Amino acid sequence: MEVFRAVMLTGSINAAAKMLYVSQPAVSKLVSHTETTLGLRLFERTKGRLVPTAEGQALFREVEQVYQSALRVDEFARALALGPASLLRVACSPSLATTIVAPAIVELKRRLPGLRVDWHTTLMAEMPMEVLSKTVDVAVTSMPIEHEHLEVVPFMRGRMVCVLPPGHSLAAQASIALADLQSEPMILFRRDIPFGTVIVQACQQADVELTSVVDVTHADQALALVRGGLGLAIVDEFAAVGVDGTGRSERADCIVRPLVESLEMTSTFVYSKFSAPPASASLLMEAIHRRAAQLGREVGNPPSGIA
Repeated sequence: MEVFRAVMLTGSINAAAKMLYVSQPAVSKLVSHTETTLGLRLFERTKGRLVPTAEGQALFREVEQVYQSALRVDEFARALALGPASLLRVACSPSLATTIVAPAIVELKRRLPGLRVDWHTTLMAEMPMEVLSKTVDVAVTSMPIEHEHLEVVPFMRGRMVCVLPPGHSLAAQASIALADLQSEPMILFRRDIPFGTVIVQACQQADVELTSVVDVTHADQALALVRGGLGLAIVDEFAAVGVDGTGRSERADCIVRPLVESLEMTSTFVYSKFSAPPASASLLMEAIHRRAAQLGREVGNPPSGIA
């Protein structure tokens, strides 16, 4: 698998051998053996290079997933050797990463400088499996997740806002109704993710139909397209960096206005019911709750004493 991956990445036997610090004949022999064993032609030989076939490309996608999983297992095992509490694994919704989670991780690392933190963003649909399979210790979501085996603890309230390019005529309004957006080109979340569902339901209640020119999965994608002048977007207020307590913001690259309709959201901590998160996760959740309090958006009390 490692040899096949190296050949796919480099495109030649010679380069793959250098990458793996083995001989060219060894790589060539293994590639031939793999093709013979599988009964598949994985590469076409063209002018000294190996061009992957459709079957080779399909196999590579599967191999890469397994390879990256093996690397994560190796990293986790090395972290365990340093002590069971030396690694904190965190997943969060992309829109909360910069404004909410990053400052909390900075605070936590200053308090626990020896703690290793493995942090990534992901869609909420992926989070239940990550938590239950112990890939992460805690997930931080923009909206609640429903699962019988997960603890879901609200910590912050928020709302959706409208983002406009500079100079747009609607910027003169203190707030924007969904009906104001009917004739506008919109960058919208995909309907099959939670943010997209919220927007669709709000439009149905308001008897409004919006026209999407680009469907996105992340708020930063939508904001980049708005800044490029492609259209308007509806995103959560934490993704729209610069929004203040009134929901009104003036920026050089985009303008943020609150919506007349109330498109509310509740951010949550998510962890397994079967095992309490480690002490470091509890400390991170406390720091995140304090960050929410600084923004005047906190809900409930910080989840201290979980572990």
